[in-house]
Amino acid sequence: MTDIESEVLRMVKPTPAQDKRVLSIVEELTKKVIVESRKLDAHVELMLVGSVAKGTHLKDPDIDLFMLFPESTSPEKMKEAGLELGRRVIKGREHYAQHPYVRGIYKGFKVDLVPAFKIRDTRSKMSAVDRTPFHTDFVKKNLKKGMEDDVRLLKRFMKGIGCYGAEAKVQGFSGYLCELLTMRFGSFRKALEVATEWKVGEALELPNYPGSEFPEPLTFVDPVDSTRNVASAVAPETLLRFIVSSREYLKSPRLEFFFPKELEIWGAERIREVAGARLQNIVSVDFPKLDLIDDVTYPQLRKSLSAITALLERSEFDIEKTSVSVDNESHLLVELTSISLPKTRKHRGPPVNSENVSEFLAKWNSLGVSKPYTEDDRWYVMTERQFERADELIRAKIGSMPLGKDVQKQGKFEIISGERLLDKRHLAALTHHFDERMPWQR
Repeated sequence: MTDIESEVLRMVKPTPAQDKRVLSIVEELTKKVIVESRKLDAHVELMLVGSVAKGTHLKDPDIDLFMLFPESTSPEKMKEAGLELGRRVIKGREHYAQHPYVRGIYKGFKVDLVPAFKIRDTRSKMSAVDRTPFHTDFVKKNLKKGMEDDVRLLKRFMKGIGCYGAEAKVQGFSGYLCELLTMRFGSFRKALEVATEWKVGEALELPNYPGSEFPEPLTFVDPVDSTRNVASAVAPETLLRFIVSSREYLKSPRLEFFFPKELEIWGAERIREVAGARLQNIVSVDFPKLDLIDDVTYPQLRKSLSAITALLERSEFDIEKTSVSVDNESHLLVELTSISLPKTRKHRGPPVNSENVSEFLAKWNSLGVSKPYTEDDRWYVMTERQFERADELIRAKIGSMPLGKDVQKQGKFEIISGERLLDKRHLAALTHHFDERMPWQR
């Protein structure tokens, strides 16, 4: 371990006193849940899962407490009783991404109270989170003593480079995946060394724990469920960021890889300077911020952005780059090669010997800007575009596009482009779009 890694570990590893406080909070929460479960006549068994249970947590960890219901409980009863227990104990917010649970703050700690079924093995999984207790048990039994600190370093490195978390906003590496990578390669540095040679499509597994093949950019077979890819959330961009960051860190280790400077929001002049002519070809679709959890919000934003780019590409606009940004509003940014296209376009017709030629000529003799003509054994005609500018096209079609369900409900969209984006409300979104530095390069 280098001096930098030793220093990082001193900064992120909880002290015995801090661990004692966390465990006392867990005990307190457990007692409260049990008391409330008796009032509801709900039979639950409490289990601490996640990094605190495995001893791989950082300072100020989240507390993940599972409320395990008997398999005989109906899914409706599990959901209803589990959410009610969560509301009574931590008064948090209900989350409904793939599985209902309650998240809140209790005595300074972020707590997830999660209802699940107590199953015998992962083959009898009944809900999306039932295998989580098996993950906890597997890591506790198989992570070699002394590797906990390597996991902590890998987690903090992932956080520093913006790759930590399997949630939809990040599309990165979960804590469990960091534990498996450390287990597979033996140390923090070895995991980085191996990662420098990865490519999109990399497939990994623990020895003696083979599994299915998966289509995602990165695969790590879940040792407790061979039909699951632990790395399924990792997006191609996140994977490439980790690969590049690993190479650069091993060449020149610096504290900034673990603790980068905060992103500074640029002013209008700085954005104009960096963006140059690109600014004129940016379109932002703005609408109110969705009052939903991130795991519901971001898939809908990305779906909406895909619908917009598909519309533009069908109309022959070339997309250079896109980005999603959320602050007081939602911003979907599309950067084009050019925001405008020529007024006329070359429309492709049938081959000269096709049976459809007569129909094509009859239609386009009067409708085309030019008369139909032949080129390379095919008919063509010059036609007039309905929309020459990308922003005009989006503005006209946004109401009928297949956007995310809750995005569609907003009903109020602003389509803004070019210099008009240099107002205060767009500066953060434009900074994120144009600042292409890695976090450790700031």
